[in-house]
Amino acid sequence: MLGSVHLAIFYVTVVFLLECPVKGLFLKEQRRNAEANQALGKAILEMLHIKKVSASHLAKPHPYMKRIYQHLDSLEAQDFGRSDGILVQSFRSVEGPLHAPPGWIWFNISSLKPSMLAAELVLYRKTLHSHPLSVTVTLHSIIASADHLKEIPALEERQLMLHRRPSSEYDVFDVSAVLAAQPLELAGFQLRYKDESGSLVLHDALTQSLYSLNRGSLQEPLLVLYEANPLQF
Repeated sequence: MLGSVHLAIFYVTVVFLLECPVKGLFLKEQRRNAEANQALGKAILEMLHIKKVSASHLAKPHPYMKRIYQHLDSLEAQDFGRSDGILVQSFRSVEGPLHAPPGWIWFNISSLKPSMLAAELVLYRKTLHSHPLSVTVTLHSIIASADHLKEIPALEERQLMLHRRPSSEYDVFDVSAVLAAQPLELAGFQLRYKDESGSLVLHDALTQSLYSLNRGSLQEPLLVLYEANPLQF
C-alpha cells in the first residue's frame, strides 16, 4: 500500500516537472507574440503619423494642376455643387517613338477617358528678352499609333510677345482638335515660328529657348483635358 502511494507521488511529480517546461514555453511564446504585435502596432502608428516621405517630385502635382484644383475649390466655395462632376485629366510629356521626327513634344494619351471634349497644351515660359520682340507661332500636331504617324492641320496661330511673360507664366494652346483623331495613343506637338518680317525661324531651337521642356521637371509640358470647357483663370 505504501509502495502504491509512493508510486502515485512519483507520477504526479514527473507530470508536474514535464508540464512546467511546456507551460514556460507557452508563456514565453505568448509574450513574444505580444511584443511582436506591439512592435507592429507601433510601426503602423509611426507610418500613419509620418510627416515627410522621401519621394520623387513626380509624385507632386504639376503647378498648373494645383491652380486648377484651387480654382475648382473656389468654385465649390462660391456655389456649392457648381464644380461637382467636372472631370479633368492631365498628362506629362514622354519620350517620343523611335521613328518620330525630332523637335516634337510628346504625350502618351492611351488612357484618355472617352468623355473628354476639350484639351490644352500648357508650356511654362522660362525666358524674357530684354528688348521688345514678337514672333508669330503656329502649333502643329501629330497623332502616332503603332508605326503610323498622322499629321493633322495646324491647330492655332498666335503672336507671342517674347519680352513679356504671360500673367500665369504659362502659354496655353487650345489643342481640342486632336481629340477628333482616332485611335489616340501618342500625341506630338511642335511650334513653328515666323519673325516680324514673315521669315520662318528655327522652331526647335527657339522652343527650347522659350520653354521648360525637360521631362521629369515640375514645370515640364502638360496636356490637360476637360469633360467640359477649359477653366478660365
